[in-house]
Amino acid sequence: MSAVSLPRPTSPGSSAAPPILFEQMVAADLPHVLEIERLAFPNPWTPGLFLHELKLAFSRLFLARTNNGARRLLGYVCWWVVGDEVHILNLAVHPDARRSGSGRALVQRVVDDAAAHGAVSVSLEVGRRNEAAAALYRSMGFTQIGVRRNYYGEGEDAVIMERRLGPS
Repeated sequence: MSAVSLPRPTSPGSSAAPPILFEQMVAADLPHVLEIERLAFPNPWTPGLFLHELKLAFSRLFLARTNNGARRLLGYVCWWVVGDEVHILNLAVHPDARRSGSGRALVQRVVDDAAAHGAVSVSLEVGRRNEAAAALYRSMGFTQIGVRRNYYGEGEDAVIMERRLGPS
């Protein structure tokens, strides 16, 4: 587990977000992860897909929680480490935790892991219509490298994005 403090935009009378705690997902976390998955995506992953990822040696599944007594689940990320490449398969943040830095922290967790494993790149797909996520990825150094037509279903293209990692 690790915790990071992230700045959070605040409004008058509000307080900054607590630090975020990262934990490896275990099967017991599945009901809460599925709740976020269903809120985030029109075609959510099935329980079996998550359980399969938990069994793969090259797959990583991490949760982001508030680092306080509540330990509220903010979101999760699933990625593969294959050779010198990392690929983000799934990332979602609970609607109530969006725009709090949780998504950025999850992506940074992946980038840090990629760098630690000597990866040369991190890639992902994002829905063409998901401008908020695409803007986040661009702000973190990802660039568009292609398009997958109908990736999310008929008429739902995915933009392929990649961040090249420099030498350590």
